[in-house]
Amino acid sequence: MLLLGAMFIHGYSWTNHWAASQAQTYSLHGRWDEAIPFWAWTIWPYLALNLLYPLTFFLCPTRSALRRHALAIALVQAACMLAFVCWPTGNVRVLPQPDGVSGLLFAQLRAFEAPFNMAPSLHAAVLVVVWQAWRQWLQADATALRWLWHGACGLILLSTLTTWQHDLLDVLAGLLVGALALWITRPRRLR
Repeated sequence: MLLLGAMFIHGYSWTNHWAASQAQTYSLHGRWDEAIPFWAWTIWPYLALNLLYPLTFFLCPTRSALRRHALAIALVQAACMLAFVCWPTGNVRVLPQPDGVSGLLFAQLRAFEAPFNMAPSLHAAVLVVVWQAWRQWLQADATALRWLWHGACGLILLSTLTTWQHDLLDVLAGLLVGALALWITRPRRLR
């Protein structure tokens, strides 16, 4: 967990600085993204992933499940950071600065996250892996908790758009990266 956290912090920071130094960055921003509103309050679910991410390492019931989870996180981070270097992307929107506590949270976020590294959305990719870890941990008979978890993850995913941290195609690309990481690290059945 600590190694992957360090990989994220240093790798993400370096790729942000690298993208900022490029003469040109790209964007997957489309006309449909103009219809997505900015909702300052959704910074709360957006940042909630930062709390859920480390907790997932304590949910794995076996050592092999922990290894698969850590490998999925490592794959997601490596794939996204490789994409950030090979195809630097930047935010084309003017990001509002809200007031109040949400505004303070946005200021803290922007101190770490420059408006680069848009595609694929690392936030969405990590969310897929975190979603799966918690989904497996929640008991099958705890239907209400599982639906609550799915709803919370849906809100986190929506927040990547409504905080204007990512555009729709960035998020879809991130979901694909996360799903591929889960597929690669799935348990294999011996025949």
